[in-house]
Amino acid sequence: MFYDIIITKITKGGVLHNMDMLTIGKMAKINGISEQTLRLYDKMQLVEPCEINNETGYRYYNIKQCAKLDMIQYMKALGMSLSQIKQCFDERDVEKLRQILERQKVNIERQIDEMYHAKQAVERAIESYKRYDSAPGENVAIMEYQKERRVFCYDTKINCYSYGMEYYEHILRSLKKNYVLHKLPMSYFCNVGSIIRKDRFMKKELWATEVFLFVEDNFESVEGIEIIPEGMYLCIYCDGFDKEEESLKKLMDFIFTYDFQVAGDCISEILIEFPTFTHYGRNAFFKLQVPVKRYKKYFYTNY
Repeated sequence: MFYDIIITKITKGGVLHNMDMLTIGKMAKINGISEQTLRLYDKMQLVEPCEINNETGYRYYNIKQCAKLDMIQYMKALGMSLSQIKQCFDERDVEKLRQILERQKVNIERQIDEMYHAKQAVERAIESYKRYDSAPGENVAIMEYQKERRVFCYDTKINCYSYGMEYYEHILRSLKKNYVLHKLPMSYFCNVGSIIRKDRFMKKELWATEVFLFVEDNFESVEGIEIIPEGMYLCIYCDGFDKEEESLKKLMDFIFTYDFQVAGDCISEILIEFPTFTHYGRNAFFKLQVPVKRYKKYFYTNY
């Protein structure tokens, strides 16, 4: 990028300028920044004009000051804030710069981890919408193969089906505050569920004290992680919290009517949570699923 070369110039104020002196506009242009940025740097005493014409107020920079601007841009590219950069310049301590960079490295690693979790959550949400689009009608029993999944379980000690939505909201608050989960993106908490253990399910009891959310393979936790095994699952879909219990009963009746062999726990999963347009309540689409080992051949069945 070129700028006008001025050998000598006498301003109205009688100040002599040579080819190394640049107006604020030219200084900004050749460095690929705005005049507003240079004014900010002046205000912060990061890079100040070497001269200011007393009569016109024009600011002039020396071409040699580009070196400091390059250093500022380099340090910003490393993720340092302007206040950190100024601290390094003011203290003129190379060791201080190294310490700031070490802290910045930790911050960047944390941000990468957060973005990685966010990306996984978005991918899971996209997959959930695909499953929603391909789902059969409500209370249609269907066999589906499920891959192995990992969940973080939280035992509330109280049966979820004994209370209304108000209690569910309290459960979700507790789940979000869990120290293991507090760094996860909010999108994780839109794909949660509850577990009816096999012994309760076999007695046709709507009893679930444990809630869960799906986590990735690299999610670290000392306790609370449980594996939902791969295999064939008998599934029923339902639309809304108010229909969940009725659909669970239909799933139980279907399994015992058609002599399925239950192989594990019943999972009630919120497949998708849609935006709600009222002040109260949630708009969720459920997938109720039970692993089975033996089953009779049948087609989609409205039960």
